[in-house]
Amino acid sequence: MNIYTREGWIDAPHIEEIADRNNLSFIVIIGKRQVGKTYGVLKLMLDEDKRFILLRGMKTEMEVVKKKSPFKKIPDYKNAIEIEPDTDYTSNIVRYDPQEDGTETKEIIGMLAALSSIARIRGFDGDEYTDVVYDEFIPEEHLLKVRHGGDAFNNMYVTVSGNREIEGRPPLRVWLLANSNNLDNDILKALHITDVVERMSLRGEESRMLKERGILILLPDSTKIIEKRSKSALYRAIGSDSKFSRMSLKNEFAYNDYTDVDNKPLREYKPLIRVADTIVHLHKDNKTLYITGNYKCQPKHQYPDTEYGRMTFVKDYPEIKAAYLRGRITFQNMTVKNSFLDYIDIL
Repeated sequence: MNIYTREGWIDAPHIEEIADRNNLSFIVIIGKRQVGKTYGVLKLMLDEDKRFILLRGMKTEMEVVKKKSPFKKIPDYKNAIEIEPDTDYTSNIVRYDPQEDGTETKEIIGMLAALSSIARIRGFDGDEYTDVVYDEFIPEEHLLKVRHGGDAFNNMYVTVSGNREIEGRPPLRVWLLANSNNLDNDILKALHITDVVERMSLRGEESRMLKERGILILLPDSTKIIEKRSKSALYRAIGSDSKFSRMSLKNEFAYNDYTDVDNKPLREYKPLIRVADTIVHLHKDNKTLYITGNYKCQPKHQYPDTEYGRMTFVKDYPEIKAAYLRGRITFQNMTVKNSFLDYIDIL
């Protein structure tokens, strides 16, 4: 699947064509830094005269976008698009077009909002919007995360989408754009694709279409652009093995710790307990623990993914949390690790 322009940038129009042909509503692009993800998708919105929502996670991020508009980087529109205040929680994306008589027309073509506060907008009607562009949906390590981000994302989609599909109109399309900062992300969890993204990353796989679910996942390599960027001053200074370089140049989830992640032969273990969607196995000889995804085995003790289940598990098995802190647990993959640590309130 070719997803690049001739120069090596992300080819958003072609990606949209692929999505249209296959009825894909969610386009996930997790790529290296500054390879044209945001630029390409926003230019597509403007070129095709779409009505769209530009979404960021927190209101503080939204305020930064207002002051430093991404539209100023698009040559054809740098003087035509303005971000203007609207409500306490939103701003209008406005297009100005000069007329022959020297005047200019003003048209609101989109909305800038934050996922953390979009639910507070009273009387919101998203019917006019065809696309949502959620930029930086995986926040950088130093930024705050949206509380219960998965639920907030699902509620946002339902609110903006309204009844359009029931009325026979095309579904709302969401573009999810980010760098590979961290696999432990609420949006990936909400779409149930964390494990898919992890496998793609480890295998060097650039694209995966989940056609029956309407999802396109892209982890672009962007070789042409990265070859040039890797020779720039910062990357020469910090080296290719730094976490930042591995994330921004190699598209690795470098901020995730894989030291306790490995595939173990299950025949050496016996299932001990089910914890939400994971299984804790006990080694038959050395008594170490191995935690995997949800296999079909039925351990005697099971703890549901509820607040009561968490409290009961921590009370019944305090030694498991202690085993993790002593480095006596191995996880099948990063998806399982994040799920389990979130359950026992480590993350």
